[in-house]
Amino acid sequence: MTQAETITNHLHNHGSITPLEAQSNYNIWRLAAVINRLKNRGFSITKQMKIAPSGAKYAEYQLG
Repeated sequence: MTQAETITNHLHNHGSITPLEAQSNYNIWRLAAVINRLKNRGFSITKQMKIAPSGAKYAEYQLG
């Protein structure tokens, strides 16, 4: 299964994904690049910026 297929399946099954989830669950380190490929293929994916308790910012992606 390709990274794009893996992320698409995750989004359909769970509704959203973060870079940490992609790294820890699927060993995908460049989630934004995979999301960009999916958008170029016509998927409607939205991004919401969040702030971790440590103050670090991260993106959460959802099917739009």
